Amino acid sequence: MIIWNINGTGQKKCNCGSWFKHWEKFSEQTATFCPVINCLEVDLEGAHVQRNGSEDKNLYIFPLCRIHNADKGHSLEVSNIYKLVSANISETCG
Repeated sequence: MIIWNINGTGQKKCNCGSWFKHWEKFSEQTATFCPVINCLEVDLEGAHVQRNGSEDKNLYIFPLCRIHNADKGHSLEVSNIYKLVSANISETCG
């Protein structure tokens, strides 16, 4: 799966305590390492992403390591073992 890490979303908040906790709660999954292909970093954060190359322009939360989450505005190839979770808090934790 190819995702696009979105700029300008760091100030957004949810009721889960962190975006990573939001992702864990609504994906019902646990990530142990960064899902970016060939990355084994373990310091995970909940990143705001979009699907790359898709007409779907919704924002999602997806686990990325701190390094890849800081790398905004680039497409990333990630493993598809993890689910994308809606970043729209009115649909989730709002």
